[in-house]
Amino acid sequence: MSAVKKGITVFCILIIAACKNPTEDLKMVIDTDIIKYTALIHVTDGSNGGPAPANTSISISGPAASDIYEVSGKKEIRLSAGIVTIGLGPGRVPDRDNPANITVEITAPGYNKVAKPVSFTATNEQQIVNIGLIKTGSTTPPVVVPPPPVYNSVTLNFTGKCSNRSDIEIRPSIYVFFRKAGTNSAFQYLGYMNKGNITTKYLALGETYEFQIAFGGENYEVTQKIEMPNYSLTIDMGSACDNY
Repeated sequence: MSAVKKGITVFCILIIAACKNPTEDLKMVIDTDIIKYTALIHVTDGSNGGPAPANTSISISGPAASDIYEVSGKKEIRLSAGIVTIGLGPGRVPDRDNPANITVEITAPGYNKVAKPVSFTATNEQQIVNIGLIKTGSTTPPVVVPPPPVYNSVTLNFTGKCSNRSDIEIRPSIYVFFRKAGTNSAFQYLGYMNKGNITTKYLALGETYEFQIAFGGENYEVTQKIEMPNYSLTIDMGSACDNY
């Protein structure tokens, strides 16, 4: 187990449900916020703004590369549908005079390689790094996807659960994507949720949406029709609980 995974486990909160036997229904709630300085790497096909091409890979180099983890606490960093959240391990805290600098390199067959500098600073705990890949030989710049329309505020509270670990719940601090259900459109960035909570103005009443997060190199989704200003959603996170 990595030092970051150990730290996440230490930051768990034990919740004991009221019952005759206090050891029954013991819940361990995982708070992933121990990785506080993060960057969302969002790679798209620059020709249409869709997901990154198949076989797109990512590598990290630079002075602070050894301090970088995937948000689940893994040292292995890979894209999932063009998305990954990386961040500084808790042993590295940037200050005003000492930012943590890395270079993110993206490669894909048939596309130009992209090297993007990323700097983690004391004043910026979250950042979004958008990378649009250009096909080899093309001179057309990457498509810029317009922001979604704005509506009234809606608050979502996400809880991650795993069918093989009923004793664990995950309250992820991570970047969220969304799209209208039943469409083949690309997922768009919704916002950053802190400990499972996010308030957004990008959801229309009466519409049904698919919400997606990338965690541990996998994508997890949940669907909800928006009819009220507040929802608590449970997202099936597969075997993600095995990390803890």
